[in-house]
Amino acid sequence: MDNRVIDCHIELKRLRDLQFESDFNDDHEASNFYREKAEYIQSLINNGTEHIPNF
Repeated sequence: MDNRVIDCHIELKRLRDLQFESDFNDDHEASNFYREKAEYIQSLINNGTEHIPNF
């Protein structure tokens, strides 16, 4: 895979994992940060975006 693009589905899973880990560790600020980023990636997926540029 080209390292200049990010697969949205993989990024969503990574962000959700970080969100849940932060929530488990009672780091609510980080959990909210990752949740907002995950919601943005989910909206891209819902609009048909498969990859995002990494620059």
